Parts: sequence; structure tokens; C-alpha cells
Amino acid sequence: MLPRYLLRETLSLYLLGVLLFVGLITFDLLSSLSGAFLRARTPVGEIVQMVAYRVPHTLGIALPLGLVFALLVALARWIRQSELKAAYAAGIPPRVFIGPVLLLALAVGAVVLLNEGWLKPIAQERFEALQYKIYYGSEPSGVLTERTYTPQGLGIYYAQRIYPPPEGQTGSRLEGVRVVESGGSVWSAERGVWVSGAWRLQNAYRVDPSGQIFQEAEHPLPFPVGVQPKAVSYEALRMPELHAVASADPAAQFPLARRYANAVGTVVLAWLAIVIGLSLRESAWAFIAVVGLIFGYWTLFTLSAQFARFDLLGAYGAWLPNIVYGGLALLGTWRLAR
Repeated sequence: MLPRYLLRETLSLYLLGVLLFVGLITFDLLSSLSGAFLRARTPVGEIVQMVAYRVPHTLGIALPLGLVFALLVALARWIRQSELKAAYAAGIPPRVFIGPVLLLALAVGAVVLLNEGWLKPIAQERFEALQYKIYYGSEPSGVLTERTYTPQGLGIYYAQRIYPPPEGQTGSRLEGVRVVESGGSVWSAERGVWVSGAWRLQNAYRVDPSGQIFQEAEHPLPFPVGVQPKAVSYEALRMPELHAVASADPAAQFPLARRYANAVGTVVLAWLAIVIGLSLRESAWAFIAVVGLIFGYWTLFTLSAQFARFDLLGAYGAWLPNIVYGGLALLGTWRLAR
């Protein structure tokens, strides 16, 4: 009965928490882009569009943090009015409250994963296109430069420039192509075409490991099916597209792992929040705990991105905040159960 009461009170505060963080993040966005808006004399309509396109990104942060806020504020009231103390005195163990909170966090985590995998990329692609227009006064050209791919077992693929296919046609144009096969042979061509499942090199030269040179008018080199060149960030790729790109581009593996880690992080954050809340004896510490939890998680979140930038932990670094906070939550749960 009491766990359900806690959930009802948490849910009544949850919307307030989400709106609070949405407001803070949106204000930060507008502050950071205000200079560009003023220089470009951006119409109010486009500013509203940018804020709207950024909402899924904002919700990806606000949904987990809002749950932490709601849990600790609800427990702060219980502590202040001695309801938590009365529950313990009645013989209700703290662990009884953890299970229902984790179920709620799982539901929120599923929403976060849906948002990360599909809703956020759609909005992010439009956000990036509008941001480019505001900064440079034109639409993105779609041309990719200096791209390197390493599909597993196929070698290293490099193109100096990749042009999008003409409207109504398929196949992206390649320029300045160099491919090192897994066997050591090196292919080079000034031009080629990227079609589904292959890079077709035109007037290509091949240098064998022995040093022999061969020339072919056209030669197809296998490439993973499903990977398509797009002039957008990894954040703007839907989950299936990002999975395909990650199979050929190691740099995409960390953003892919982070999407799953963000969803799991919702559960981990809620778990640690309820454990800390149930351990407190003074309500004032609950507000300090909100700030401390969010600041600590964000610090680890940022640190893991820096590790990925310098290739220290690879895609596993995306799980660093969850591993640390999960370990703390497990330790706290064990102490409550003693």
C-alpha cells in the first residue's frame, strides 16, 4: 500500500520536474545561440522551430532527471512529516519501496529508448539543417569530405569527397578513393560510385603486396549493405541506420552504445535516488542529493565522451556513468537490507 502511495506522489511531482529541466535546458539553448540569432536577424518563427526541433533532445535529459527530482522531493516530504520514520517503525523494510520505483523507471527508460532511437534523430536532422541555414545562409550541400570507413574483415575505405546522388537517382559519387584490402592490396581511383553493397571504382589501379600494379576500367569492392552516406551527425541517424553505420565506422560505435546507456541510465539514476532517499534522516539533504546526483552523473557522462574522443575505452566508455552509479546503488541497497 505504501509503495503505491509513494508512486502516486512521485508521479504528481514528475511533470513538474520534467518541465523544470525542459525550461532550464531550453533557456541554455537560447542563450548559447542568441549571438547567431542576432547576427543573422533570425525570424521569430525560425527560432520557435529550432526550439521545437530540440524538444526530443531536451526530453532525453529531462525525463530521467525529472524522475530523480520527483522521487527525492516526495521522500523529503515523507521525512519532514515523519511518514518514513513511521513506516520503518511499523516494520516495513526499505527494500519494499525499491521494486515499484524500478518498474516505473523501466517504463520511463523504454520511452527514453524510443525517443533516442527514432524521435530524436528525426528532429535532430531538421535542427541541424535549420542551424546550418541560420549560420551560413544556405541549405547544407550534403557533400562529405575526408571520410574513412573500416568495415569488419574488408579493410580500410577512404574517400576524399562523397557527393549525394542527383534527385531521382541512386548511387553517391566518390572522388579521391583509396582502399586497403585486408590482404594488403591497395586500390586507388580518382572516381567511383557508392551503390548498395559496393564501391564501384572507375579506372582503378591495384598495387599487390608484391608490388605489381594492375589497372581495371571498373572494379566493385564489397561494402556492408545498408550503410548510406548522409551529411548529418550520428545523433541524426535513426537506430537501424546507426547500427548499419557502426558496422563500417568505428566512430559511430560510441554514439550507438550511448543511446542504450542513456535508457539504462534512467533506471540506474532512479535506483540510486530511491536508495539515497530512503537512507536520509533530514529532508534538507534530499535537495542536496538531487544536485549531487545530477552533477556527478553529468561529470561522468562528459568524462566518458572525452575517453571516447581519445579512444581510451571505446564504446564501453558510454557505460561508465551507469557502472559507477549502479555500483553505488547496489551497495546502498545492500546496506538498507541489513
